[in-house]
Amino acid sequence: MIHPTPQSVREYRDRLPTTDLYFLNPLRAWKRVEPDGRRIPPIRNLAPNIYAVGRTGVIVRYGREADIDRLRHAGIGRLVYIADDDFAAGAEDARLPARYREKLAAFAEGAWPSLRQAADIVIVPGSVLAAAYGGKARVIPPAWHRKPAPSDHFARIDRIEVVHLGTGSHLSDLAALADAIAEVLKAHPQARLTLFSPGRAPPPLEGHRQVRVRRPMSWWRYKLSLPRMRYHMALYPLTDTAFNRARSANKLYEHALVGAASLMSPNPALQAAAGPGLSHLFVDGSSEDWASRIAADLADPAALRRRADATRARICAADPLENSARAWGEILADEIS
Repeated sequence: MIHPTPQSVREYRDRLPTTDLYFLNPLRAWKRVEPDGRRIPPIRNLAPNIYAVGRTGVIVRYGREADIDRLRHAGIGRLVYIADDDFAAGAEDARLPARYREKLAAFAEGAWPSLRQAADIVIVPGSVLAAAYGGKARVIPPAWHRKPAPSDHFARIDRIEVVHLGTGSHLSDLAALADAIAEVLKAHPQARLTLFSPGRAPPPLEGHRQVRVRRPMSWWRYKLSLPRMRYHMALYPLTDTAFNRARSANKLYEHALVGAASLMSPNPALQAAAGPGLSHLFVDGSSEDWASRIAADLADPAALRRRADATRARICAADPLENSARAWGEILADEIS
């Protein structure tokens, strides 16, 4: 029996989503397969967001200049940096919550330039950030450790469950559609919207009898709870900003984990993950366009199920976890024995 140490418990509780989705999930998948009997060295957690695999150091999202020295003193010969957001764009995006924007600004003006300079490889989720990091960039989309949910929950529908899985950084994008969504819900009493918010829902969704507000979860609780949730439709509106254009395709995978049919704004990473066969997942228009699409979906649960099934088939065929594991196998080729 392996007994957790205080450090391992703290690392698990404080771990960033970025760490699991772009680093630990793929490496654990690679180690399960063990191609040709070869193995990746043990993963060592040296500090918050700082890891070592053999002589390769990994800094996840936030780090400090001192962490570069820490890794060098630990005998690290190569540095991999994982960046899944446009930090500088976020610092300037007035639509983001003030505290989050201030955190991004402090990082973008502080340690980030040193980290991007010191990194030998920068892992990014899509083409927008790849262009920003140039020749150092390697695109590795987010990878969950679970398969998409089947659509069995569509068999008997008493109420159409709609969800917005965004965090606080997404609420202003949802708020832009709040009036339209409230009108659609009024016309479709068989629907209920669930959203996650640390405070109130955007008006006029606040206090709406068909809207349920849940408190945001810590990452470790969210990743355990999400695959057990079931919804029929998931909304992901994004205002066209520099920060949103650089976002990953993670919400497509989260929607599939809860068995929901997506209705999303297009951005490059989401469109690449969906592929040409799922262009009907996207709404690229006004709040009226969104209202029309949501209303059409609520009136046709069978179409929702077909879209959920098509998304599941696409993700299973693409197998992002296996592809990410293979990419890490290439990065760590010199560490594998």
